[in-house]
Amino acid sequence: MSNGLSPARIRASDSDRERVAAALRAAVEDGRLDPAEFEERADRVYRARTLGELPPVLTDLLAPDQQPIRVDETPLAALFSPLRRSGRWVVRPRESALAVGATLELDLSDALLMRERVELTAVSVFGRIEVTVPEGVRVHIRGRSLLARRSSAVRAPRGGDAPVLEVSGLSLLGSVRIRTARRRGRLRRGRGRRTALE
Repeated sequence: MSNGLSPARIRASDSDRERVAAALRAAVEDGRLDPAEFEERADRVYRARTLGELPPVLTDLLAPDQQPIRVDETPLAALFSPLRRSGRWVVRPRESALAVGATLELDLSDALLMRERVELTAVSVFGRIEVTVPEGVRVHIRGRSLLARRSSAVRAPRGGDAPVLEVSGLSLLGSVRIRTARRRGRLRRGRGRRTALE
């Protein structure tokens, strides 16, 4: 399903570049990069204009699930094996999450929303889907359940302009749970000029 602008083409922020630069500095301290390599890669990082330019700098240093910036569009699916998506990753306007015989954890605490309203279709069959959101997010949860549980422990924000997470789908002998992150934070919204390309 197409959601318009690719996550890789979203404009990178200074904090995005700093996350990658910090990983490079750690690689120097570990002896995996020499100073000359660090300078070359750091120059690429600070010249990067989009999120998609950042992960290639670290591909030989960190596994895909350890990257400080994630722009991959692989399915959010835990099929008989647990899966966790966290850190700085891009949440598209429409996302699908599937858990079959396993647990899928989605942590939106540091995520970047492409739109202020996200529609998440969550399907759990003999599995669990756990979504963590920062404070200040309005959550609407609906869908069908059969011998299953779908719940939200998120307090509604006071402001009317809060980001919205709409959760629908099906649960069959499984569960879908939405909760608030323990630490305080706000979703970063990729809107207006932040997502524009020059």
